[in-house]
Amino acid sequence: MVQVDPWGKAAECERAMEIVADPERRVVLSSLRSVWVALGNKRSFLEAPEQAGQLSTIAQIHTELLSVCKNAMH
Repeated sequence: MVQVDPWGKAAECERAMEIVADPERRVVLSSLRSVWVALGNKRSFLEAPEQAGQLSTIAQIHTELLSVCKNAMH
């Protein structure tokens, strides 16, 4: 099962939003942060084995978006 800290992921989005200058990217990061907060508030989703695939997909999207944002900052 995928081990994910939704609050940590939300904090990563928040930090990226402070650094990224592009308003459209900030909107995307804000939306992703909202997803992580919602998942953190719904702990049962994170613990359900049948949700592991969805959680893995969200974590992959998170990784790709943050990678794109970090590359855009350089």
